[in-house]
Amino acid sequence: MAVPVRGGAGASAARQGQAERTAEIARQHRRALWVLPIVTVLAVVLGLSIGGALGAVVGLVVFGIGLRRTYRRSSVSWKVGAAGERRTAKMLGSGLPGWVVLHDRAIPGSRANLDHLLIGPAGVIYADTKNWGSKRSQLRVQGGELWYGRYRQTKALQTVRWEADRASRELGVPVEALVVVHGAKVPGGSVMLEGVTVIPAKKLRRTVANRGAVYGFDSGRVQQLAQQAERVFPPAA
Repeated sequence: MAVPVRGGAGASAARQGQAERTAEIARQHRRALWVLPIVTVLAVVLGLSIGGALGAVVGLVVFGIGLRRTYRRSSVSWKVGAAGERRTAKMLGSGLPGWVVLHDRAIPGSRANLDHLLIGPAGVIYADTKNWGSKRSQLRVQGGELWYGRYRQTKALQTVRWEADRASRELGVPVEALVVVHGAKVPGGSVMLEGVTVIPAKKLRRTVANRGAVYGFDSGRVQQLAQQAERVFPPAA
C-alpha cells in the first residue's frame, strides 16, 4: 500500500527562493546604473591604450567581467533546499504501509515550516531536510557540536527540535525529530545532538520502517492525528 502523501514538498522554499531572487535582481539593476558606466569607461580606456584588435578584445573582456560580476547570483540556498525537500518526499512516496506524510506545513504564528511530518504506527516523526551537497564542505562533530564546513549547526538543530516540540504541543503526542541529510556524509552513520537525530537521506525509509509499533497508534488514531495535523498546520505555500 502506498503512503498517503499530502502537500507539495519544497513549495515554500521554492517560493521564498523566487522572492529573494526577484529582490536580488532589483538590487542588481540599481547597482548597474552606476557600475556599468564606470566599467564601460575603463574598458574603452584600456582598449584604446592597447590599440588594435587586441585592445578591442581586452575592452570587451573587461566589460564582460564587469557585467557578469554585477549580475552574479549571490545565493541559491532556498532553491537547493527546495530540491532537497522534493528528493526526501520522493523517498517517502512508497514503501511505508500505514503511514501518512504531510509535506511543507506552516507553523501558525511563525515563519517556520515543517518539511515532512510522518504519522504512523510508530508515532509521529518530524523530518527536516538538509541538502548539504557542497564538495568543499564536510559534516563533522567537533566539541560536542555539529559542523558543516566552517559553519556550526547547533542553532539549526535547536530550531528543528523547537519545530518538533511545536508539533508535539499541537497534536498532544511526542514527536521525534530527525534531520535528513542529502549529500554530505554523516559521521558514524547517525548523530544525536540537541535532541535531534541526524541521518543520511538514504536511511530515512529504513529508519522509519524499523520503528516498532507504539500502543495507541492504530489506523484510526493515525488518521485522526493526520486530520488534526492538516487542520493545525496548513500548507506553507
